[in-house]
This record gives sequence, C-alpha cells and structure tokens, in this order.
Amino acid sequence: MSKNCELCALVRSIDDAPALRAAGATRIYLDVIDAQPAPELLARVAEEGVIPVLDEVCREADHARVDPWLRGGMPAAVGNVSELALAHECGALVETRSCIPVHNTSTLRLIGDLGARLAWLSPELSLDEACELARADALPLGVTVYGRPRIMTCEHCALQVAYDCNRDHAHCPHRGEAHWLVNIDDRALPVRTDACGRSRIYLDEPLDLVPYATNLAEAGVARLLVDAASTSVDEACDALARLRRALAGESVERHGIEGLAQTGVE
Repeated sequence: MSKNCELCALVRSIDDAPALRAAGATRIYLDVIDAQPAPELLARVAEEGVIPVLDEVCREADHARVDPWLRGGMPAAVGNVSELALAHECGALVETRSCIPVHNTSTLRLIGDLGARLAWLSPELSLDEACELARADALPLGVTVYGRPRIMTCEHCALQVAYDCNRDHAHCPHRGEAHWLVNIDDRALPVRTDACGRSRIYLDEPLDLVPYATNLAEAGVARLLVDAASTSVDEACDALARLRRALAGESVERHGIEGLAQTGVE
C-alpha cells in the first residue's frame, strides 16, 4: 500500500526543484505567491512538470497575478473557492490547498463536485482524523508530513510595526530579511511578507509526521509532501530521506511536533 504514495515537495524557487527530485520527490509544487506569471516562467513550469500553488487570498486586484496560473489541462493547487471555480471552468487539473478546510466527507464530496481532483488536508487534523478521511475514499487526499504550518495570514504588513512604510511593498528593503513575531508565550513565530503587503505567520517549529507515513499510506493517502518553502531545502531533503526509509518499513525519529494541538499557540 505504501508504495502507492507519491512523494511531493513544495519549493519557493523553481531552481530548488532538482535538489528535491534528487532526494526522492517525484512531484514538485511551486509557491507562486511572490511570482509574476511571466510567459517564460509559465513555459518553464509546464515544461518541467511543476505544479503552481496559488494564493489563499484573491481580491479583485489580485486576479491579474493569480488567474494566469490556471490553464486548461495543466495542474494547479488553489487556496480559495473562487479560484477553484475558475479552475473548473477553464479545465485545469485542480487540487485544493489545506487552507480550504475539509474536516468531513461531505465537504470532500462537495469540492470534488466543484472540480477538485485531490484535497490537501489541514495540519489542524490529528493523524487519526486524517486516516479516517482517507479511508472514507470520498476524494484523493494529500498530507504535508514535514513543514512549518501557517498559523495565519494578515492582510496588512506586519513589518509596518518595526519600520517606516511608503506602501511600496514590492520594493520594500526589509521583506527579504528574517523576521519573527513573538507571541504571549515567547514563541518566535517566523513572518514572511509578500509583494502585496500581506504577512504570513508560521509556527516556530516544524510539524513532523514522517514516522507515521506508513499509517497514512495504509489508510489510502495518495500524496505525502515535505515543505521546503517554510523550512529549507536541506531540511526538506533530510525529511524526504527519512520518508523513504519510513515507507520502506524502517523506524525513523521525529524532528518536530506531531500535531498543532501540542503547541497551544495563541
């Protein structure tokens, strides 16, 4: 059963794809939140078989940046229902990101009716809940087994608290620097701000379900993903190596938390 799982990786740059493929990923996802859909990049994504992962926020002004990634017969992962509808309309091979929450089989069937071919499960689900949904066989499922979960998306730039802001977010000299939001229990939560001035806040430690890969595979999960966008390429390659060993029946150690319920993040 475990051999039927496809190993996937999420990258922030298409240039990172070869390293993840060499580590064992056969399906590469590209975070395009900060990428403009230039013709040369669209062509390269198609040529290399990379799947664009679209924004979870799409206001009217965002359509010119987001919509071109959805193309008939080409795969994409969408983060909101409006883009799911557009993907279905244009014939894209669409998957739903974990920010479109699916916590029961009724929702899985509904998004399947709306055109989704696969749903990525929320990191808020427990291992048992993920396995239960997979066994229901309502829609093919994917699970991120290694990566820092996104705690929240803030539509306003969090960096404005620390720096003067001229509202030219795309050319902000601070966006490329490392920043953290320290919460009430002194957790330093990484902050990433995009060119639209939206900040995404991530957990300070990775969620690691790699030791439970066989449980997920045997329950029927179709794709297992390691996240090199919220961690690093080296960490993701290490996670892929552990993932391959786990699916081969070896015992592997855990390099992070088992679930969000353990953290008590406020």
